[in-house]
Amino acid sequence: MPKSEFDPKSLSVEERLALIDRIWLSLAVDADKGDERAQEAVDLHRPLDPDVLAEFVRRADEAERDPSSLIPWERVLAEMRKKHD
Repeated sequence: MPKSEFDPKSLSVEERLALIDRIWLSLAVDADKGDERAQEAVDLHRPLDPDVLAEFVRRADEAERDPSSLIPWERVLAEMRKKHD
């Protein structure tokens, strides 16, 4: 019997977030049991890419120099919702 393709959009936002949590926790359990691929997936201690780290530092410095250049989280969230609804 062929598997039907799962459409995440068929779930509510809350259901999708719960599914993400369940998947993430299952990876953590597998990592604890010694699964190397799962360990890689949940390894929060691996070093950041140097270019990414440099960009974080640059943006933090810019925000410190000019706090008025920051965009409030509420505005970012509203724009993302508007763009992706």
